[in-house]
Amino acid sequence: MAIKGLSIPIVANYAASKNTVTYSNGIVAGAAVEYTASWTTSEANNLYADNKIKESEAGTFQSGELTLGTSDLTQDVSKLILGLKEATFSYGESKEATELVYDDDMKNPYLGFGIIELHQNDDVDKYRAVFLPKVRFALPENTATTKGETVEWQTPSITGTIYRSDQSDSNYKHPWMMDAWFETESEAIAYLKAKMNITDAEAMSVVSNEEDNE
Repeated sequence: MAIKGLSIPIVANYAASKNTVTYSNGIVAGAAVEYTASWTTSEANNLYADNKIKESEAGTFQSGELTLGTSDLTQDVSKLILGLKEATFSYGESKEATELVYDDDMKNPYLGFGIIELHQNDDVDKYRAVFLPKVRFALPENTATTKGETVEWQTPSITGTIYRSDQSDSNYKHPWMMDAWFETESEAIAYLKAKMNITDAEAMSVVSNEEDNE
């Protein structure tokens, strides 16, 4: 099986009350360009006896890093993932601009994050929905290149830390990732929307590429 595509990055606010986790305000974080999720684990703890490893305890998850490249980081997306406030600035004759304010009140929130990988196995497409239940993004760099004779497409990238979730029940013990496989992209989207408590009645609309191609 090989990966051949990526789509639909989704984020939502994370909230925890003791061992119960809830999500709200889900939004599509642009269009996916690339992503990487990497992990830091503790070293294996080996017991040596008779000059060999007799027992071994495998390393465990410590933390992770998420790097997300998207088509763009709009004001709505930046406001949610960085915890920014809005201000209205008046200028000229009856003109106003909506600003996102980066100041001492900025508080990067914990978020749930989901994305869909497109895999192919024996000429059959499969969709892997990856869900990271608790992440926190850092302030991204500002970088851009001037336009030349031809367009050089430039896309933003943002990095975050992956944590263990506070959720603990009969099915989950402080998880840091879940994934599920589906036959269609629309099913994978429905799964991620359900994980992050996004209902069809909400303003956020997620449309699969399958529907675009109909």
